[in-house]
Amino acid sequence: MHLIDLYQKQDFVFSIEIFPPKTEKGMEKLKTTLEKFKSCTPDYFSVTYGAGGTSRANTHEMAAHIHHELDVPAMAHLTCVAHTEKEIDEVLTKLKNSEITNVMTLRGDPTAGTKHFVQPKGGYHYASELIAAVRKHSDFGIGAAGYPEGHVENPDKDDDRKRLHEKIAAGAEFIVTQFFLDNTHFLHWRDQLHKEGVSVPLVAGILPPANWNAISRLSDMCGVSIPEKLAQALIKHESDPEVSKIIGFEHVEKQIEELLQEGVEGLHLYALNSLETVDRLGPKLKEASGT
Repeated sequence: MHLIDLYQKQDFVFSIEIFPPKTEKGMEKLKTTLEKFKSCTPDYFSVTYGAGGTSRANTHEMAAHIHHELDVPAMAHLTCVAHTEKEIDEVLTKLKNSEITNVMTLRGDPTAGTKHFVQPKGGYHYASELIAAVRKHSDFGIGAAGYPEGHVENPDKDDDRKRLHEKIAAGAEFIVTQFFLDNTHFLHWRDQLHKEGVSVPLVAGILPPANWNAISRLSDMCGVSIPEKLAQALIKHESDPEVSKIIGFEHVEKQIEELLQEGVEGLHLYALNSLETVDRLGPKLKEASGT
């Protein structure tokens, strides 16, 4: 099943993103945690892809576990980083053989120790090229990333949307956004894309800020702005981790309520493997999805 089928059949789709641990012990612990995640009945899980080969095999293993053992659709991430075209083809063949039928296609972040992405020798430079390769390889459902505030490496928001149009033209069936903390960025971006003729689902990515240090670091890394009121509250309670978490959860709960009122087609929870995050936000998203 392609995930686009869910977006076409349902008014709202709830998905959870996880990352595969690097160790066998960590993998087993996450598998146990996912049993609890499943109680919130997400429509699918998304499994990230380790940069530079750090956890790529684990991405495949975890996606297969979700699909076969939990009986929940799984989308495996795939990036251009450190891969030749032949290696990409081999990864896709393995996914197909494991009946993983959906792929999130990304250019990927620069490898550790570097500031800029470098096209691998014999590989792909842009996500749109990777999307075309996935589409050519086999019958995969294809997702791609969107950036409501523009990609951190591309300050020109108009040009950044053009890159998104290229991904869709290459075969991306739905778009999942990078997290944002101010809904106006997403809503303006969504409305502009609709004006430009985009009709594929535009799924809002959400991430609760855990504390000031973590979210300010992510903000710099991803080019995501932090609302002043939220920043002041987190800075004020920087030394109190429990209060900081509550502030983050309450902020995201307000985001969710507003986004649901705005008729978003789906919400994608960047759970960071946290049971506390899924326990807190999952019930509201489960209710919205009608499951």
